[in-house]
Amino acid sequence: MKKAILATVILMLAGSALALAIGAPAPDFKVTDWKGKELKLSENIGKQNVLLVFSRYIGCSYCQMFIIDLHNKREEIAATNTKVLIVNLSPKETLDKYEPPKDFSFDLIPDPERKLYELYGVKMDQGQVTGNVFWQSLRFLTYLGRYEYVDKGLEGAHAQPPAVFVIGKDGKIKNEHIGKDMADNPKVDMIVAELKKLPK
Repeated sequence: MKKAILATVILMLAGSALALAIGAPAPDFKVTDWKGKELKLSENIGKQNVLLVFSRYIGCSYCQMFIIDLHNKREEIAATNTKVLIVNLSPKETLDKYEPPKDFSFDLIPDPERKLYELYGVKMDQGQVTGNVFWQSLRFLTYLGRYEYVDKGLEGAHAQPPAVFVIGKDGKIKNEHIGKDMADNPKVDMIVAELKKLPK
């Protein structure tokens, strides 16, 4: 009996690891975004690609820098027939106070209970302080004028690293980036280049 239970656990863990492997189906989910709109990942299969971004809390300076950079490339991203979903640790009540850049076209998904983070294996044990954190903190000075202060926006899991998953129209993971520290977001130009390789 114990061997059977152990075998089941091993299979579950193996299945979870394989689910996040490049070329494997992206785990499906159904959520409500910050505007009350229901979203289901599988509804995009056969229609468009998906850029799934795991941010931190909305007041995170590194996260807002990344969102601003994505927003600045919104036309190039849209040209690849890609939907952008940004998962955030802040609750809906906090996200409601956020004023995004003009012509903001991405969906923000509140996930304070970290259900999607856990589903995609985005853990909290990698939020270490590295040289990159200090460099990105200095870089943030050039974004100060576009940073949106949000009341209670700095409340969240400070050890949470960001992550990005590129999901094709076929529902499979094409590329991924799991942050090695709290400021380790991929370069947006590299993301756009990856998206341009996918069928529209």
